[in-house]
Amino acid sequence: MLQFYKPNAKNTGSACSFSYNKNDKALWVNFIKQSSWNGQTKSGTFKGSGPEKKANSKFSVTELAGLVHAIETNGEYGNFHGTKERNTTFKFCPYIRDGSQIGYSFSLNQNNAKEGVKKSFIIGFNFAEGRMLKQYALTVLNNYFTECIEESQSYTKKTEEKVETPAPTEDNNQEVDLDVPW
Repeated sequence: MLQFYKPNAKNTGSACSFSYNKNDKALWVNFIKQSSWNGQTKSGTFKGSGPEKKANSKFSVTELAGLVHAIETNGEYGNFHGTKERNTTFKFCPYIRDGSQIGYSFSLNQNNAKEGVKKSFIIGFNFAEGRMLKQYALTVLNNYFTECIEESQSYTKKTEEKVETPAPTEDNNQEVDLDVPW
């Protein structure tokens, strides 16, 4: 899991985490809003007490590759997820302040009909954090593709073990079902 905490004195900060779920073969992005600020320690806390304080979204490998591409090219990448219960939009792009890029900006908006809540989250990443996110994303993509290759090889091996049917001859001219998924 890769986590970023960005509290501020205005108590409007966000925390964001990225975690790969091997079972889903997807990257989960979780946001939580800042809940308090301690002026003495100059630190914030993040404790979501209601549905408006938290959001999550499942990113496909294509969306993850889009995020990597945006980092590599200083471009933008965004997408829309829609279900019966909620709509989610996200955008990853350069973070510009006073005419200069200072890092990257990542926003996520959700309209959850089931909860009756509209949520908006934004977090900024400096260049080092952007590099960390890119490396994490590349590692996730590498793991995903390694798992796909291993599954394919395992399936091929199982299929080859099942197919011990002799080649058709004039005496046993029959069709052979190879149990191929396509």
